[in-house]
Amino acid sequence: MSVPETAVTESEQKRDAILAQAIATFAREGFRNADVQVIADKAGVGKGTVYRYFGNKEELFWATTFAVASRLEEYLLEAMKGTDGALAQLRVVGRAYAEFFRANPEYLEIFVQERAEFRGSAPESHVEYHEKLIDRFSRIIEEGIAAGEIRPVDVRRTIIGLGGLLYGSVVQACYVLFDDAVADVTQHALDVFLEGLRADRPTSRQGTRT
Repeated sequence: MSVPETAVTESEQKRDAILAQAIATFAREGFRNADVQVIADKAGVGKGTVYRYFGNKEELFWATTFAVASRLEEYLLEAMKGTDGALAQLRVVGRAYAEFFRANPEYLEIFVQERAEFRGSAPESHVEYHEKLIDRFSRIIEEGIAAGEIRPVDVRRTIIGLGGLLYGSVVQACYVLFDDAVADVTQHALDVFLEGLRADRPTSRQGTRT
């Protein structure tokens, strides 16, 4: 027998409410100090309901990281719409990345905790998702190389390096600046990175004395 549409909607609403409160609580209290009962109370559900949807506290945390990563991907892809050229697309991605976390600092806290608490250990589903993202954004580099806009590079290493640059720049800028300059600082770091990818970059250092 099929599940009534209203029941599915209520189920999704409960799940979304739990995730929203989990993100806020993990960001504020940290993974270790977060109390599932507090999350349940704020979401307006029983503690057993949280476990029924997410299994345990760690699985709930991983669900929050997946939700944040999915929202980030959606935000970046939307920002890229209508932008032509590989370097231009990467610039848009970089600024949108910074703006996303500047507007949602609790999301950044989730990513910081993921690295601090689990040190790169993630469920297979998360590993597969990150590989999908690497492949998606690698295509921008590949298209740039094919068009002669970007010099030949190791595409995978370049995308991983770009991701590290953006993450590190946003973390540093957010904890130092606390204002709208976060996007500008990240954009500056990205421009320096992208200059090295340009196919028509100077072959010698400008202004070097001989």
